[in-house]
Amino acid sequence: MTYSAEDAAAELEKGCAEGYDISKISKIAFDIYQSHGLDLCEYMDRKLLELMAMDEGPEFEMSEAEFLELIAEIRAM
Repeated sequence: MTYSAEDAAAELEKGCAEGYDISKISKIAFDIYQSHGLDLCEYMDRKLLELMAMDEGPEFEMSEAEFLELIAEIRAM
């Protein structure tokens, strides 16, 4: 079974069930990337790298609204 964009969106969204946490989102994105990197399209690859980078400093962080917009974009793929 192929890992889909919907799977990634659901996993990322589930990680925010207890509140928006940049470090947690970054870790989830890293885990998805490590586990399913070969199954990901270029767009998903790029977006996961952006999410992983959020933990590297405030200049890379997304607001919660930007994150939710990204989830909607991923779901629309």
